[in-house]
Amino acid sequence: MSILAGASRAFVASGLQVNTVSNMSTPGILVFSRALQLQYVNRRAIELIRNICKTVAELGAIVFPARVLELRNQIKERLDDRLKANNWEPFEVSRVVSERARRVLLRGFGQPDRAASHYSRIIIVLQELRSKEKGRSQQMHARMKAPERQTAGGGLLVHS
Repeated sequence: MSILAGASRAFVASGLQVNTVSNMSTPGILVFSRALQLQYVNRRAIELIRNICKTVAELGAIVFPARVLELRNQIKERLDDRLKANNWEPFEVSRVVSERARRVLLRGFGQPDRAASHYSRIIIVLQELRSKEKGRSQQMHARMKAPERQTAGGGLLVHS
């Protein structure tokens, strides 16, 4: 499942880059309104989306991979639930997408707005995982899944 979003309605960041930062480490950023309208996209996000699904259309339209849309919709559901419960804390949902021998970390953030719920935002940060980052990501994922083992030593709690 994919969706077309008119880039003419969203602000697209310029292609200016600082030479000291490699393009590989620059994250892609997507910002959606609570009504799921694309409000901001930078060039790196377009590149990463193109790399994982190869279906970015011409003429200012962006086709989002199903996994990006699923994450966006999941964040919207949680955002709506939090707004109904008057919970104004931001939250994060992450997942790794592997397609075409590339791995992209998707970090989605729900940003509730207390003053007016229609100003709440859904932010998705895309970051390509390189081999070194893949190992770190797998280790971090394993740590989150496994219960922490703790041992006491000299009155201090030591995490192993």
